[in-house]
Amino acid sequence: MIRDLNNSNLETGITTRMRPFYSSHNRGFVISRCTATMGALLICLALTLTSGCGKKMFPHPMGEKAAPKISDLQAQATTKGADISWTIPDSIASGKYRLSVVKEELEWEKRNCTDCPAVSQIEAHTIDAATAARALSPDKRFHWLDTNTASYRAYRYQVTVQDEDGKQVSRSNSAVAKLYPGPVPPVSVAATTQPQGVLLNWKPVSKDAHGKNLQGELTYRIERMTAGKPWENASPTPISGNSFLDQGVASEQSYSYRVVPVLVVDNGTVLGDPSAVILGKAPESVAPPPPNSVWIIPGKGSLEIRWTESAGKTGGYHVYRRQGKDIIRLTAKPLQHPPYVDKNVQSKETYSYAVSAVSSQADQKEGLLSKWAEMRALLLE
Repeated sequence: MIRDLNNSNLETGITTRMRPFYSSHNRGFVISRCTATMGALLICLALTLTSGCGKKMFPHPMGEKAAPKISDLQAQATTKGADISWTIPDSIASGKYRLSVVKEELEWEKRNCTDCPAVSQIEAHTIDAATAARALSPDKRFHWLDTNTASYRAYRYQVTVQDEDGKQVSRSNSAVAKLYPGPVPPVSVAATTQPQGVLLNWKPVSKDAHGKNLQGELTYRIERMTAGKPWENASPTPISGNSFLDQGVASEQSYSYRVVPVLVVDNGTVLGDPSAVILGKAPESVAPPPPNSVWIIPGKGSLEIRWTESAGKTGGYHVYRRQGKDIIRLTAKPLQHPPYVDKNVQSKETYSYAVSAVSSQADQKEGLLSKWAEMRALLLE
């Protein structure tokens, strides 16, 4: 029996020294040095094999990487079914994962109870994650349309991530689609050139796809497209009337338009089918649209403002800065191209920047401001 951990053992003749070791589960001591007389050699050897005699022990980090998960699942009711969409994280797209859409039907009377038990549950769709990542829509999301639906039914969806062995590693948030009969497409859509832009008019929609009067409130989404680019929203907010003046156009540029009815009902929306596509042309002299995006790059004693250049012909750009409630224009003359370097900034102050475009004509009409980009100036001296 070892009586003194730091001195020679009188009974066995073994000199021992004990030091602490740590692990994620316990705390204790191991023998780190053994010296023995010939008579105690076997005992020292046994202690070495069982206790790690002469071997250093280091703590081992514990814990596993978080399982890849989809966390932004959305379910949009349409006239054709439920449009299920989500973004695919790089950790999923780059691995050998399978995605499975789990579909549950809720009782119609309990359609607003997101946690209520489902009437039924099925695996509605499966797809390889890498394949889905290569089939993203212009909005950078993967879309799957569930057409196995019916009006006045409510469906709850989740997407599970499975490894190459078919084992579930994570489950997404849930999203509910409440299927109401959607509105019919707008008709008699027309586009006319106006001095300020392109004016669209259409006949108001009053019936749903079943030929009955609409339930809920009807709004419209105006979509615009130029050659070689995907459809985009021309109206920043839904339109409640039956006309819209598109001022976000470039001089003499031609556009395709369509009007999408959106039914607002039961704290949700139902997208109707879009109208027929019509063509419109911007006037010869019109203020160009603002840049789609503005961003800021911090520098040593300055902030560099950059932006995407506007479509069509422009005569340059003006840069605006906002600090608190004060807004000033930083450019005396339009800049032909980005960037603009703002050197009149102070450390630890917060600044916002927006950019407008001016027309290429002699009058240099100035268009609307872009969205504001904000940054706190943490400048290096």
